[in-house]
Amino acid sequence: MNKMIFAILATILMLNTSGCDLKAETSPIEIEITIRTTNILGFPQEMPIVSVISVVNSVIVKNVIANNGNCRMTAHRQRQFPIKLKYGSRAIAGYTTDCNLLKVEVITDQGNWIFTKNR
Repeated sequence: MNKMIFAILATILMLNTSGCDLKAETSPIEIEITIRTTNILGFPQEMPIVSVISVVNSVIVKNVIANNGNCRMTAHRQRQFPIKLKYGSRAIAGYTTDCNLLKVEVITDQGNWIFTKNR
């Protein structure tokens, strides 16, 4: 029974998309996440760092939002946004030590792009 339902759904999907010119959107940016260990008052603290890298000739990164706004970007890094990036250049967003990055949303002039941690 399940195989029959799957076959029917697959057929419907193929009929609905045949003849259509579907084009997947491609993100103008990529991200890299690293953890920087710093000493604060003699205690090691881990700071998540998000590098936003342009993979197009020009993109404006307006903001980088971590965990739906629940992680605070450091004031030093926040001041650089918005920033215009050329192909291969990067912007750095550093967050406070109490942030476990699960989701990063990058707001650009070419749309918003969400990256989530694979669980």
